[in-house]
Amino acid sequence: MENSILGQCPENAAAYDYRMYDRIWQRVSPELDPYPEVRAETAGAVPPAPAEPPAPAPVPAPKLETPAVPAPVENPAPAVNGEAQLPGAEMNPCCMGTQARESLDVLAGFIEEELAERRSCLSLCRRIHNASVTRLLRRIAHEKQCAARDMCSAYYLITGQSYTPAIAVDQVQRDSLAAALRSCYHQEACNGFNYARASDGTADLCLQKLFDKLSKQSYRRAEEIMCALGQVLC
Repeated sequence: MENSILGQCPENAAAYDYRMYDRIWQRVSPELDPYPEVRAETAGAVPPAPAEPPAPAPVPAPKLETPAVPAPVENPAPAVNGEAQLPGAEMNPCCMGTQARESLDVLAGFIEEELAERRSCLSLCRRIHNASVTRLLRRIAHEKQCAARDMCSAYYLITGQSYTPAIAVDQVQRDSLAAALRSCYHQEACNGFNYARASDGTADLCLQKLFDKLSKQSYRRAEEIMCALGQVLC
């Protein structure tokens, strides 16, 4: 492009002020350098204003890492019928279970027998005046009560139900102390034999041990009564 103004006034080219044109070019096309040859020949000319540096690109804000939230731990489901897994809660336990049910009637008979004999011993204690025999009968009455309690516990372990003993009041009349002790002896001896036979007749191990223990206690009391009878007779 030919500069008509410069052609008309060549003598004033060196002194011509291009700053106005520079500002126009900076707005139109800042990357161009208009009239480079004239600028080279013009001494002391004011250089064009440098282009404004582009604005720095915005620095993105650092991303904040969200801490990972651990997944909730699910509680394990409760075991269904957890009590059924306990050894003592089995439908057919190894002890005091199905096999012991065959001896329930025998067990109930023993309970009633021990309680009846306990009442007989206490009734006899109130009618005799022998101190040593009275102490013996009271101790026998206490042991019979303990035996009945043990068998009631066994009944509950087998059935899950409490045994309710019959309520009775025995009025035992004896001709003499010797006759009363004779009756007590035969009761204890027969009880020892019956307990031993019941132990042999059940396949339940725990019930066998209980009957064996009660059999030995009955035989021991029979021997003690026999000794007391000897003191009364002689």
